[in-house]
Amino acid sequence: MDLEIVFTVVKDKPVCLICNEAVAVFKEYNISRHFTSKHKNSNYEAMSEYERKQNVESLCKKLSDRQNFFKKVNTIQEAATHASYIVAYNIAKNNKALSDGEFVKQCMLQVCDVLCPGKKNNFQTVSLSRKTVTSRIEAIDKNLTSQLESKIDQFKFCSIAMDESTDINDTAQLALFIRGVDENFEITEELECMRSLKGTTKGCDIFREFQEGLLTLKVPITNICNITTDGAPNITGKKSGFLGLLNQNYPGNNVVFLHCVIHQDALCKFALNMTPVLDAVVKLVNTIRSRGLTHRQFRYFLQSVTLSIYSEYSDVLYYTKVRWLSAGCVFERVWQLKDDIVSFFHEKQCSAECEMLEDTEWLSDFAFFTDLLCHMNNLNVKMQGKNQFIDDIWAHLKAFKLKLNLFTGQLAKNDLSHFSRLNSIPSVNEEKLKNYEDGLKKLHFEFERRFQDFSAIQTELDIFTMPFNVNCEAVRSDLQLELIELQSNNHLKQSFLNMPKLEFYKSLSKVSFPNLILTPRKSVLCLLHHIYVNKCFQL
Repeated sequence: MDLEIVFTVVKDKPVCLICNEAVAVFKEYNISRHFTSKHKNSNYEAMSEYERKQNVESLCKKLSDRQNFFKKVNTIQEAATHASYIVAYNIAKNNKALSDGEFVKQCMLQVCDVLCPGKKNNFQTVSLSRKTVTSRIEAIDKNLTSQLESKIDQFKFCSIAMDESTDINDTAQLALFIRGVDENFEITEELECMRSLKGTTKGCDIFREFQEGLLTLKVPITNICNITTDGAPNITGKKSGFLGLLNQNYPGNNVVFLHCVIHQDALCKFALNMTPVLDAVVKLVNTIRSRGLTHRQFRYFLQSVTLSIYSEYSDVLYYTKVRWLSAGCVFERVWQLKDDIVSFFHEKQCSAECEMLEDTEWLSDFAFFTDLLCHMNNLNVKMQGKNQFIDDIWAHLKAFKLKLNLFTGQLAKNDLSHFSRLNSIPSVNEEKLKNYEDGLKKLHFEFERRFQDFSAIQTELDIFTMPFNVNCEAVRSDLQLELIELQSNNHLKQSFLNMPKLEFYKSLSKVSFPNLILTPRKSVLCLLHHIYVNKCFQL
């Protein structure tokens, strides 16, 4: 009689199908002893071979059913736990109240009653109490922090963007964003930390929190190649500011300090003397929107004019100073609706409210600034978004400065090709055009002045952007020989033209170009947009 057929293997151990006991060793002697001592008086030996096979199949099925039952319970519990983490993650991501988990579960159960009533018990096992959601979010936070620490450990270089701002509770918060690259040119960009400044916000306070933030995630100061700030005195001060304290405590560091590019772009417009026009437009918008009855009547008037409540321009926009694109958007909207605004106030017999929109002199100023701010907004939008490198940003800035020169020359010739709104004004006198020309020159000078910091990294930008066109004699000595080798290789030149820049630098031999590979690693990090910092504060 073959006793082995009465046994099966479960987790590398022989298990008896009759009593479900495990035998220590899968040997004939052990199996025989177990069967003789436990099942000798059973009717197994009296069965025919066919009956034995049927009995063994039945026993195997029973054992499998018991095992699958426990597996099913474990699988359902694991799925319920996974679902609980998903809901908790979305609650935290969308900044919802922790108690919303119970509301979500209630909705899930009601939906389950309609779609799959038989699965309601599975949904009941999903734990979404306030306490559970809190613990889930804390666990997710620890996991994400651990992942970020492991990535930071692989960084060859990193860049920091920092800003200090006050939240709704009047507590100063210092936000630090980190952007790093490993030796395979994989870029990681995350919020490193947010430190609360309970007392003063002096340079020493910011420097202390900066150090503690780096220490928390074990960021080596030697790996930092760039720090981008908002240009505030407590940060950029060369003695008691953050910049000065960093240089004093870490002498010889090669950190490049930059003022946020998008912030500077927004500040450049203050070189223009558009306060009278801006004040008049803001007053007009406030006249319409700050009075409930007037606002309702204006929107109804626009609906009756456009014959559609879904008109592209169904209302005027408020001006918000902290929004970089706000002035241009407000000007453009008022310009689009200027005829309707005039008709509305005439109908209400309040012509004084909109008399500037019928003044050709003021209207020409308004048209000029609207056109110019639209050009600046286009530049601002181009510089926003992830995965942009500093050479891309610098290219947009250089292009805009060339555009300003073009605009200045064209205005001198009374050519308004790129100022369509100004061109729609029946007659603009030469004195006005001269003032606009002077305004463009001031704006160009402001761009030149504010972006002088780029001259310090221009050579590295050129190497990263166009290594095959760089003069080898003008670069550092440790790069000269490698650049000559690179520029003499036609195969690499063809690859550079046909591949994305990062992919090209990934493909370079670390043996042949060890120093040259370091330059693009720094260049891809040399700017981290300050817009992410402002999103963090929800400005």
